[in-house]
Formats: sequence, structure tokens, C-alpha cells
Amino acid sequence: MRVLSAFFLSVILGSTGMAAECTLANARYKQPDAPWWLTFKRVPQIAPANQTAAFYIEMPNSDVVLEGGVSVPNGFGAPLWSISGPCAADSTEQCTFLVDTDHPSIYGIYEGKVRFLDIERGGKAPEQVILPQLAVSLWYSNYRSTEWDGDVSPGDAFELLDCQ
Repeated sequence: MRVLSAFFLSVILGSTGMAAECTLANARYKQPDAPWWLTFKRVPQIAPANQTAAFYIEMPNSDVVLEGGVSVPNGFGAPLWSISGPCAADSTEQCTFLVDTDHPSIYGIYEGKVRFLDIERGGKAPEQVILPQLAVSLWYSNYRSTEWDGDVSPGDAFELLDCQ
């Protein structure tokens, strides 16, 4: 009986350690100066072959969710990000929010050092995710009037909040 109890206790304790592991697939981030949330999710089955990660950004001031993706051109090189969603809060038309010639890299801060986002499956979630040109791309969109209101100042960096 003791052996059986010890076995179940080790399984339970071992599984709680696994649940606390924070990978890119279960990481949730928040903007420090705005109510924007960034959450990573599984890459959709219909995604391009070179897409390595998927995320969405919730913008509660506009009640909008933007869909993002991370891809690696030709299967090697720096990971690049893109984002799309409704052109305006009450629109059904879809827009991409980066200029066609812009292909910014996505970065993470790992143990205090900035480097390209670790896109390997099961890779450790960074303490921060940096999406250069995110704020400026949305500033020049229809979201300027709802997202930059009062003391709210959205930026390009998201801080790790928790892992789901």
C-alpha cells in the first residue's frame, strides 16, 4: 500500500511541476502601459508552411482581437511577425497593419538579454516579447482614437504575465 501511495504522490507532484513550465505555446503577456494582451496559441493547420508560431492581441478599448503570426522565410533566418484583423472596431473588412515592404523581426528578452524569439517547439517563454513597429502601425490605423486615450500609451513590448 505504501508503494502504491508513494507512486501516486510522485505522479501528482511530478505533474504539478510540468504544469508550471512556461513555454511559448502557453504564455500570456500584457502591455505595461496599456490594456493590450498578447497570447500565444497553436499554429493553425491552414497556416503557411514557414509559420512557426501564432498569437493574438486583445485590444479591449476597441473590443477587437488581432491575429498574428511568426514565420521564418525560406525556413531559416530571423523570425518575422505579421498581424491582421478588422480594419476598424465596427468593420468586417480585414486589414494587415504593416506596410507590405516592412518585415520586422520579433524579439524576446531571456534572462535579461534581447535575442530573436525562440520559436522551437516547447521553447522557453521569454520574460518580454518585443514586436517592433506594432504601435506605430496601429497608430496610423483606425484604432488611434480608441487605443490612445488619456494616459494609455501602447508600445511594442509585452511583459510575461502567466502561463495557461
